[in-house]
Amino acid sequence: MASSSPSLCTLNYNAFTSFHRPDVGKTFISHLQKQFTSNRITMFDDEGVERGHTIDPALTQAIRESTISIVVLTKNYASSSWCLDGLLEILKCRQAGKLIVMPVFYGVRPNDVQRQTGDFGKGFEKTCRGKTILDKGRWSQALNKRIEYLIAREDTLNPTISSNKSRCSIDLVFLVVIINLLLEITSAVADQLSSSTRKPCFARISLVMSILSLILTIIDFTDKIRVHKVHFRCKLPIPWFYYPARDYSTRFGSSTDNILLFCVVGQLIVSTINFSFTERGRDGPIKVSVWPLVFAIGIVVSKFTEKPPISKNN
Repeated sequence: MASSSPSLCTLNYNAFTSFHRPDVGKTFISHLQKQFTSNRITMFDDEGVERGHTIDPALTQAIRESTISIVVLTKNYASSSWCLDGLLEILKCRQAGKLIVMPVFYGVRPNDVQRQTGDFGKGFEKTCRGKTILDKGRWSQALNKRIEYLIAREDTLNPTISSNKSRCSIDLVFLVVIINLLLEITSAVADQLSSSTRKPCFARISLVMSILSLILTIIDFTDKIRVHKVHFRCKLPIPWFYYPARDYSTRFGSSTDNILLFCVVGQLIVSTINFSFTERGRDGPIKVSVWPLVFAIGIVVSKFTEKPPISKNN
């Protein structure tokens, strides 16, 4: 983990660094320490502290006496229970308002840290072997919710980057929703025309619009699954995609995603039924499709009822 000998623990430190020494001890941390020294910033160095199964009291004291903690998350960070226990103490001090914490993702993606996937996840699972469920749960929560909160707080330090990220994300979601809504409305109108005019061409248009809407939804959903690295699990009551953290207990997908998928499939079923009847020269049994209306109302309601994933108290 992080950084001087126990005899120095009577001092107050400006900074405490939490890191996996084999990963960054001679590179990033070495350069950081030189910069701190040149700027008269004192940083705790744990090189002389004996490592054990539990966090050393010298480290605990150093964390509590520091003003800021820099957590350097690397692919092997979670392979050390020493690092993870230190992280718990760091986050405990931050939650008490006694410490500023800055996460640094060095050669590892934030998603891998939060979800404990990839090389980072392999190290985490190895560390958890032989540990209690309570230990694993506390570590997982620290890496997931707490680090996620720190990322959000870190973004606020750079309003330009934060606003650009938010604007881009909102624009993409809004674009997908609007395009799908237009496709569903077109499909529903074509269904109406096919029923009233008995012309198969309108039924075909309705079916094509529904298929396009479904394809767009699947592409959007697949991309989100790839980014969040979720896995499909046949769990009761609903087989679905779940986040790997906390034994796959958290389902993937926002209310908007679920409403969109549900309505798109519903409209496709309506279009397919009407198309099959119209092709045989018969009236479609479904005269009015309410799926676009359900979709629009559902999206509006979800915006008012959906809770943010992170609260300030996390």
